[in-house]
Amino acid sequence: MSDSFRHSTSPDEVSFAGRLVRLVVILSLLPLIGTIGFMLIEDWHPFDALYMSMITLTTVGYGEVHPLSTPGRTFVMIYLVVGLGLFLYCLSQVGEMVVRTEMRSWLERQRMGTAIKSMRDHFIVCGFGRMGRALCRALADDHLPFLVIDTDEKALASAAEEGWACQYGDVTDDRILIEAGIDRARGLATVLSSDADNLFVVMSARLISPKLQIIARASEESSGAKMRKAGANRVISIYHAGAMKMAHLLARPNLEDFFEVFSTKGGSLDLAEIHITTSGPYVGKSLEETDFSQRGVIIVGIRRANGELILPALRSTRIAANDRLIAMGRPEGIASISQS
Repeated sequence: MSDSFRHSTSPDEVSFAGRLVRLVVILSLLPLIGTIGFMLIEDWHPFDALYMSMITLTTVGYGEVHPLSTPGRTFVMIYLVVGLGLFLYCLSQVGEMVVRTEMRSWLERQRMGTAIKSMRDHFIVCGFGRMGRALCRALADDHLPFLVIDTDEKALASAAEEGWACQYGDVTDDRILIEAGIDRARGLATVLSSDADNLFVVMSARLISPKLQIIARASEESSGAKMRKAGANRVISIYHAGAMKMAHLLARPNLEDFFEVFSTKGGSLDLAEIHITTSGPYVGKSLEETDFSQRGVIIVGIRRANGELILPALRSTRIAANDRLIAMGRPEGIASISQS
C-alpha cells in the first residue's frame, strides 16, 4: 500500500493515449485530404468534395457526385488504395484498443476478486466518503489488511490508485458482504452517510457473523442506540465525539497533550493491543518475569479471552493464551513483542 495519496500515470496509459491521438489525427486528415483533392482537381463545392471523400473511404458505392475527369479518376484510384488502407487500419486499431481495455478491466476484476477471496482476518470498511477515506488511511498506516466497499466508482478508483483492495457493491445487500469475506473478517466498520443504511448493515453483518467486531457511525444519538441494540460493538457519534473532545481540550489541556502523543503517527510512544497466541513465549509468565520493561514497554491492562478486563495489570498478573495486552511504550519495542 502506498504511503500518500497520489496518482501516477502508467506507461500503458501514456501509450494508450498517444495511440488514440494518432488514430484520431489520421482519421481526421483522410477526409480532409480527399476534400481538398476534389476541390482542387474538379473544382467542386466543399460539401460535395467532402461527401465524395466519405463514400470513397467507406466504399458504399453510391456513385460519383459529379462526372469525374481523367485526373480526378486518377486521384480517386490513388486515394482509394492509400486512404482506404489507412482508414481500415485505424478502425482495426481502435477495435483492438477497445478489446484490450475491456480485457484489462476484466483481468483487473478477476485479480481483485482472487485477492479478496484469499483475505483472512481483514477489516471491511463500508463506505468511502471522507470518514471512510480517513479510516482506510489509518488502517493502511498501521499495515492492517482491509477491504473497502462502495457504490461510487470514482471513489473506488481513487482507492485502487492507493493500492487498496476495493469492491463495488451495495453493502446493504447480504450477498456483497458474503463476497467480501465477512465470515473470515476480523472486523467491520460502516461509515455510510445514512444512519438507516448503517443500521441495516449492522443488522445484516451481525446475523451473518455473530462474533464479528462491528463499529458503526451515527449522526443522531437515537440512531446510535438502535445500532447498539442491532449488534454494533461500538457506535461513533460524530457530533457527540467531537463535542467531548473539545470539552476535554478545554478542561484538561495537559492531559490531552499527553494522549496526543499516542495518536500522532511516528511519535516516540505508542499505545497498542498485543495478542498473545497459544504458542507465544509469554504464556504462563507473570509480567515481572517478562522482558517488557527492558524493551521500553509498560502493560497498562489485560483483556482475557472471556472478556474480563484487568486494569491496572499488576506485576504478579500472569499472562494466559489469547490474552490481549494493552501496551504503552516505544513503537519498536511493541513491534518486537507482537512478532514474538
